[in-house]
Amino acid sequence: MAKQNEKFAPPHSVDSERAVLGGAIADPNMFMEILSAKLTPEHFFVDIHRKIFEYILERAELNQTLDLFQIAEAMRRKGENGEYIPDLVNNCPMTLNVEYYIDVVKKNYYLRRIITACQETAYKAMTTEGEIHGFIGEVEKEFLLISKEQEHEGGLVSAKDALVPTLEEIERRITLEGDITGVTSGFKDLDRFTGGWQKSDLVILAARPGMGKTALALNWLMNAVKDSDDNYGAIFTLEMSKEQLLERLISAEGRIESTKLRKGDMDEDEQDRLMNAARFIHTLGDRLVIDETPGITLMELRSRCRRFAREHKLSIIVIDYLQLMSGSASAQKQSREREISEISMGLKALAKELAVPIIALAQLNRGPDARPDKRPKISDLRESGSMEQDADQILFVYRDDYYNPQSEFAGKAEVLVSKNRHGETGSLFLAWQPNYVSFFNLIDDN
Repeated sequence: MAKQNEKFAPPHSVDSERAVLGGAIADPNMFMEILSAKLTPEHFFVDIHRKIFEYILERAELNQTLDLFQIAEAMRRKGENGEYIPDLVNNCPMTLNVEYYIDVVKKNYYLRRIITACQETAYKAMTTEGEIHGFIGEVEKEFLLISKEQEHEGGLVSAKDALVPTLEEIERRITLEGDITGVTSGFKDLDRFTGGWQKSDLVILAARPGMGKTALALNWLMNAVKDSDDNYGAIFTLEMSKEQLLERLISAEGRIESTKLRKGDMDEDEQDRLMNAARFIHTLGDRLVIDETPGITLMELRSRCRRFAREHKLSIIVIDYLQLMSGSASAQKQSREREISEISMGLKALAKELAVPIIALAQLNRGPDARPDKRPKISDLRESGSMEQDADQILFVYRDDYYNPQSEFAGKAEVLVSKNRHGETGSLFLAWQPNYVSFFNLIDDN
């Protein structure tokens, strides 16, 4: 009967657990290696093994060496068989294989976690009465947490342990010889400010209506996807339909006037460019995805990004625009400011969780229109408090010829980098071509 019960027990390996504990007690060097593997008592399935490892950790915290007889006596005080300890050491396999046994212990631990999560999910699915999206979001969050723990093993990390990967990243940047280190925007002057869009960053791009912020964000998205076959981009368009958005992309990619696309008034050459642009976008396949859900909630957006990131390596996310998203029901009942705060905090958390830059567009209030100098400021952001705090970078688009057709800056757009957590602030100019609803690098006259 014992063997039959063992057959249906959760995944575990008694021999591997014994090998790890025996190695820790028998060999001081193996003891240090086991500690560095960030094992916890919860990793062990057998109750006495958890208690032994708890005692081992207590000794380590006190900088005391492991003593076979002291451990046996400690187990007797806990009501366990003290003779079990010498047996662990005497039957311990070669300590050279301790890494293998540690991996087995960890693998079985995460398998048990998955089983428990599945059981709890099934129970909650039968008893939940709340919103289904909330339930699905919590389920995905739990499994993503297990996945992240398994990949990174979390916890506090000493500066010494973090030094090697940090130096490797710096070395990678050195090999780029000052080139961008993140996802390119496609605009050389902007990339000099940012170094490219960095992983885990929340970037706010804001402007008054008509300035071209959606067009600029689409340029950034397309330039990122075109830069590498390994880059995947997602855009959540809450204002335009996916067909309207694709027309924008085709206009920019094919250099076809947007008004001609809308009217269907194109000559043969323009129709050829239309087909070439459409073919190119088709070749991108899943590397460019669009979601047109109006009023999408933070939970829905997070769930869809997580799901896509599990299948592909997301490189950039664009949201057009933040104030059209919906917060949770509880946040909506409080105030619009509370709702926007929840959304911006959630987007920053998602950027960090998926290690991907998120570019969220935002509308400005009418403050710039009432000033002689109509360049926007951070205080012009609607419900700006939380966005200013959560964003790693805040950029504005300003076209002087929008207000003054005779402006000396006609055909140019000024991008103001008003907040930059990683570098300097300032401004730069891009070429603006309204016929294609698109931005381009300015031609260098030097």
